[in-house]
Parts: sequence; structure tokens; C-alpha cells
Amino acid sequence: MASKSKRARMAPQRNYAKTFMYWAITVLIIKLIIIAAIPASNFDILAKPYNIDGAWLGADGENYITGFEFLSKGGIFSKESILSYWPAGYPLIMLLLSILGKSYVLTTLSIVQSLIFSFAVYIFASQLARTRLKKYSYLVFLLIILNPTLSLSSLSVGYESFTASGLLIATALIIKDFIDKDNRKFVKYLIINSAIFGLLTFMQPRLIISGILINLAWVFIRKGFKAGSLFVIITLAVTLFFPATLIFRNHKATGVNAISTNLGVTMNIGAGDKATGGYMKKDYGVECVQTGTVSQQDNQLVKCVLNWYVSHPTKAIKLFYQKTINFFSPWYGPEAGGTMARNPWLKVSPLVNIASTPDGGDLIYGGFGKLISWLWLLGGITLLLYGFIVLWRLGSLEKFIALMAMIAVSTNWLVSLISIGDHRFRLPIMGMSLFLQAVGLKTLFSRGKAQVVDGPALR
Repeated sequence: MASKSKRARMAPQRNYAKTFMYWAITVLIIKLIIIAAIPASNFDILAKPYNIDGAWLGADGENYITGFEFLSKGGIFSKESILSYWPAGYPLIMLLLSILGKSYVLTTLSIVQSLIFSFAVYIFASQLARTRLKKYSYLVFLLIILNPTLSLSSLSVGYESFTASGLLIATALIIKDFIDKDNRKFVKYLIINSAIFGLLTFMQPRLIISGILINLAWVFIRKGFKAGSLFVIITLAVTLFFPATLIFRNHKATGVNAISTNLGVTMNIGAGDKATGGYMKKDYGVECVQTGTVSQQDNQLVKCVLNWYVSHPTKAIKLFYQKTINFFSPWYGPEAGGTMARNPWLKVSPLVNIASTPDGGDLIYGGFGKLISWLWLLGGITLLLYGFIVLWRLGSLEKFIALMAMIAVSTNWLVSLISIGDHRFRLPIMGMSLFLQAVGLKTLFSRGKAQVVDGPALR
């Protein structure tokens, strides 16, 4: 009689990649139905009614659409100030998609974002299933692709979905490289990943730190410090090329030598004696003498804010604490901290319906609601850290995957500390955080024992 372990080895293995593909296609089809059903709405853009069809507006949706309209009329070197104040990367992508028809650009945008998101979750989970984390991959896949806020963000006008998808794809390619160990394809994967991180920076400059650090860690561990020097030059050149094109565009259009000129303003909103740590429209900021060009004034404001933090350590620590709470806060409820009022999930969230009545409002925003909000917030952070520790202790490739995920999460959190605490800034790294939380959750329910199978080593 065959032993139990032998019978297990002889049993047919589940094709996770095929299962993930079916799920991803199903979710995409559902989204296409939703896109077709999104009602057209009018918003005041460029001081006139503007028809929004096929997508919902994200937090900065009007600004991106305004930038797109100026690019459509004035070309890529349009002199309008909004294109240098806000990073012009996302409006430029909209301009590219408009070649399929300007009237349908927002519908096209929703479809493309949804297609890329489904592919990103599919490829990430599929590569994860090839590692020792195979038993975690299904839960990871479901938590990411079915997360209401993250998944539905692909139907909104905003950079968040593109960037979240890009991080998942880049991480998947790195995992694939470590598993296949095909040196002939390493440079190809490196260039692709560098281009992905460059495009993420093209849309949201704050992501450049995590992109560069992840690729550097990959290169040095894969090739060593000495042999990896040339590859570091390659990845930096490709990654920095994309934000450099924005600097070139702004310089040629308006003489501004910067990706955007809103960094100092954004940082200033989150600093000062009256700052709350979140977004404010008035009574914020620090005193700062500014002269010169727009980009020079922005740089001066950045220095003023940093100097204020150094000279007011106690106030800085209090603000850092509140910004951390905001960054990891729930999307809705008494502890929600951020600019996610247009979160598509809130259109159908049962919590919103409950809070619409007097008794329901007391429940959601009263003591019980605050308790649930804090449990959600602290529970999410705890699971994230626990998942990281579980993977770190496993060592080998799983340890490096945990490192990539934590680099993405921690760098974006740290950037929020010196700018604005906003749960919306968590969206681009949400795939990585949900991955760590899924590992923590499954391990917790397995009584603290990691559920691993045989798999490839780091080298």
C-alpha cells in the first residue's frame, strides 16, 4: 500500500494559474458591465459643464481631465500652468488613449485600467504559486482582486490603479527571474521593470524611491555588488528617463525645471503649528521667504518645511503619529483620514446606508463605531507586520519577497510623514500590503505555523 505522502505526491496538482486566469477574466467582465452602466454626469471643468461618461471621478479627477483638455488643444508642450503644477504624466497617458476617440477617452481609460489590474493580480498570484508560498497564493489573489476599494479604483480617473498594478507586475517579474534563473533574460526583465517603475514615477513622483530601492536590492542580490554595478546604471538610466521627459516637457513649455511644482505646497499643508496631519484648505503651513522662479520657490518651501520639522521635534512627532493613523485609517467611519470621499465603494457600502439614518449615524460614529474603526486600523497594521515577520523567518526567496513588499509600504508611509497623512496614498501599495496581511492572516489561523511547500531557493 502506498504511503500517505506518496499518494499525496501522485495526486493531481491544482493548476493555480488557470484558476487565477478564470477569476481575473470574470472580474474584468463584471467591470466592463459596470463601465457600461456608469451614468453620465456633468461637472464644471474649465468653467463649463463637462460630461463624464464611462468612469467615476477620483479625488483629483477634475485636474487630470483639465490637463488632458489643455494637452488636446495645445499639444504636449502646452503652456498651461496646471500641467507643471500637477505631474503631467497621467494626463499624457489619457492623451495617448484618446487616439481611439476623444469622446470615449474616459471609457477607454476605465477599460485599460481594469484590464491591466486583472492581469497584474493574475501574474503576481501565479508567480507566488510557484514559490514555497503556494498555499497562500489563492487567498492573496482573492483579497487583492476582490478588495472593493482597490479593485473599483480602476474605474476612476486617477493614477492609483495604474500604480498599484505596476507594483504587482514588477514584483511578479522579479519573482519569476529568481525562480527561472535565466541569465539570458535578466537584462530584459530588468529593462521592463525599470520602465514600469519609470512610468509609475511618471504618474506619481513619490513612487520613485520604492522603485529604485526594489530594483537595486534585486540587482545586488541576483548579481552581487561588483558584477551588479553595470546593471545599476542600466536600471537607473531607464527608470529616470520617464520623469526626465516630464522635466523636459515643463522646461520647453514654461521654463520650469521640475517634474511638478506642488511638492512644497503639499508638504506645507501637512506642517506648521495649526496643521492637523491631513489635508487642509486654510490655516496651515510655515513661514517661508520665497523668491525666484516657480520651481525655485517650490524648492525653498520644501527646505522651510524640513527645517520646521527639525526645529519643532515635539510637534513633528505628534504630526507624524497623526499622519500614520491617517495613512492606515479605514475608508469610512469616525477614524477615516483622507481624501477618499469619491471612493467608488462608498456608493454601495452598507456602512454608508446604515449611517444615513439618525440611529445608524450614532452607531457608526459613536463609541461602537470608533472601537470597530480602531480594531480595523490596528488589526491591519498588526497583520501586515506579522506577515512580514513570517516571511522573513522563512528566509531564501520568501524573505526577499517580503523585503520588496515592505520597501513599497514603508517608503510610501515615510513620504506621507513629511507631506500629508492620507489613506488615499495607501492605494498604490495596497497590493503589497494586502499580500503581507494575507500571509499574516492565514498563518494566524494555522496556529502560527507557516504553510509552505517545497520551492525554489533565492539563488
